[in-house]
Amino acid sequence: MLKFNYHNHSTYCDGKSSLEEMTLSAIEKGLSYYGFSAHSPVPFDNDFALQYSELQNYLDQTRRLKTKYQDKIKLFTSMEFDYIPKLSEDIRERAEEYNLDYIISSVHLVNSENGLWFIDGSKQESYDKGLREYFGGDIRKAVKAFYDQTNEMITKVKPNIVGHFDKVKMHNKDRYFKEDETWYRDLVIQTIDLMKEEDLICEVNARGLYKGRSNDYFPQTSWVKELAKRNVKVTISSDSHKADEVDMLFADCWDHLKACGHKEVWYFDDQWKPISL
Repeated sequence: MLKFNYHNHSTYCDGKSSLEEMTLSAIEKGLSYYGFSAHSPVPFDNDFALQYSELQNYLDQTRRLKTKYQDKIKLFTSMEFDYIPKLSEDIRERAEEYNLDYIISSVHLVNSENGLWFIDGSKQESYDKGLREYFGGDIRKAVKAFYDQTNEMITKVKPNIVGHFDKVKMHNKDRYFKEDETWYRDLVIQTIDLMKEEDLICEVNARGLYKGRSNDYFPQTSWVKELAKRNVKVTISSDSHKADEVDMLFADCWDHLKACGHKEVWYFDDQWKPISL
């Protein structure tokens, strides 16, 4: 089984292991391809993203490690770009400036008239507070804003990989809505159709599952099946933040994709290629 992972975080952003520690673990666990993908810098104070002051060091170190370990693993330099309207829309230009190998783009912060709703992280309380403060507790309005922003990202940025596109569900836990409700399904299907239209790769992200924050992958099983029906390209991500997470649930996810009807999965080796499942 060919092993790869293009969505990973280190101590340059919110990860707990250094770039080299992550690399050595990837080698030990038998990965053939591994991508560094720090959370891109954002124009406000935060404790989760790569800082502008460390940007060049990050780029330099990833390229040094590429050379150092080139006989053992093929490494790539990337970033996971937060798409936030009016704050981070120049993603393609920055990716070209940084000479990145590929682009992941995701929505972690949902723009509203009143502020940014943080739908990620370990604290359910932050999700609930933002829902109340920024959307008046209107879950349909909030979730629609998340998917509208995701759709705008897909059509404007056209990233190589669309990150965890249904992560808005993570802290919901069936409290505010059920994922089989018609209005929610319609939003998801619209996003899936857009990914197909733009010919993008959708990651199947294992982090929520192995961290115990979700009982399914991102996206959930029913949406993975819809991706298969439409022949949307998929790749496998562990979204690792520690060295021992670089291949978490890789084999399980491989089998999961097959069970959901996918015939192939996509990997990057200087260009995107499919491999049969």
